[in-house]
Amino acid sequence: MSSAELAAVLDEQAIFNHLSNEAIVADIEGELSANEIMPRLGGTVKFGEILEMPDEFAAEDIAEILKNSSAKKIYFGFSFYKLDEDVSVARLNKGTQKIKNLAMEIKNLLKEAKIQARWVTSKEKNLSSVVVKKNKLLTEAGAELVFLIGKEKNYLGKTLAVQEFEDLSFRDYGRPARSMRVGLMPPKLAKIMLNLARIDKHSALLDPFCGFATILEEALLWGYENLIGTDINPETLSGAKENLEWLKKNYNLETKNYKLLEADAKEISKKFPSQSIDAIITEPYLGPPLHGDEPQEKIQQIIRELSDLYLAAFREFKKIIKSDGRIAILFPVFHTEKQDLFLPILDEIKKIGFSATDLLPKDFKKYPFLEITPRNSILYSRPDQFVWREIFIFSL
Repeated sequence: MSSAELAAVLDEQAIFNHLSNEAIVADIEGELSANEIMPRLGGTVKFGEILEMPDEFAAEDIAEILKNSSAKKIYFGFSFYKLDEDVSVARLNKGTQKIKNLAMEIKNLLKEAKIQARWVTSKEKNLSSVVVKKNKLLTEAGAELVFLIGKEKNYLGKTLAVQEFEDLSFRDYGRPARSMRVGLMPPKLAKIMLNLARIDKHSALLDPFCGFATILEEALLWGYENLIGTDINPETLSGAKENLEWLKKNYNLETKNYKLLEADAKEISKKFPSQSIDAIITEPYLGPPLHGDEPQEKIQQIIRELSDLYLAAFREFKKIIKSDGRIAILFPVFHTEKQDLFLPILDEIKKIGFSATDLLPKDFKKYPFLEITPRNSILYSRPDQFVWREIFIFSL
């Protein structure tokens, strides 16, 4: 998912050289600030720069990199990532097994240069974003050095920015209106959908199932200028307004405007003129909360009801969206012990006039780990979830 998002955000600015399920290396044309790009990304955990392409990682070379700091005490840490899918476990372990000796050599070399140093470690194989940020590794006094182990070549990189975990948590759990009953989209997923939609900030963007306004919040924060949210529930709309005003206050968004309207998505064309919407980005109702032990008959009934809802909404979307418009939408996937159950409505959506758009560039499709489903969608899930999310981009 992060690969598709990066391809959408960087577009023609980047040439992707290496991809694995752990790391991506790309040549980026022009200037790109890590601290500016990371807040926009929902699926990327770390963003950095390549320093060297060594055959072996030498303590002397790494110590020289760290000496560039003017701090009296230096904090450094290491993370290892597989750069090619067919990198052998032995080759990867060869680097990680030497890490302690490498760190001690670096500390001794820095001590000889009269520089104090602390090696930051973690119980996990790699340092998390939290560990990197909390231990000064993003400051002038620190560095997380990232070893990218490839089949034929290695890279040594330095982390420049990490996912804004504190801000994401604040916008998720700190907002005044939220409800587990209604369901909560993670802010990082809202970012991913906005990026995959590939629309400019002047577009008329509609969320017809806006709920408590997670998608609108992230769009507002990123500078989208023409935002509209609708929902059938007036109490939910009141919560959406409360959240958006809270966001404006906490992030000093002085002139950012939006509209909230009470409307049934199955009759949304009554609220908007024909071809007046550039993009629809939304998570519709995903069904009632499940515990995982529901009988198949109940799940099938939910699927039938949701299929009717989604198809009715798509018929309405066709009436209000522009001819070059795009729809970024989430479908539920019911994860059971026997099989994963999808909404069987793609043929009907195609008859309405929409087709699922490719989420990856053509040259990405040779990588089997980039799991685009046969339905041309991406699955988003956590291990403990019974209802997964399926991400689609549709166009006319």
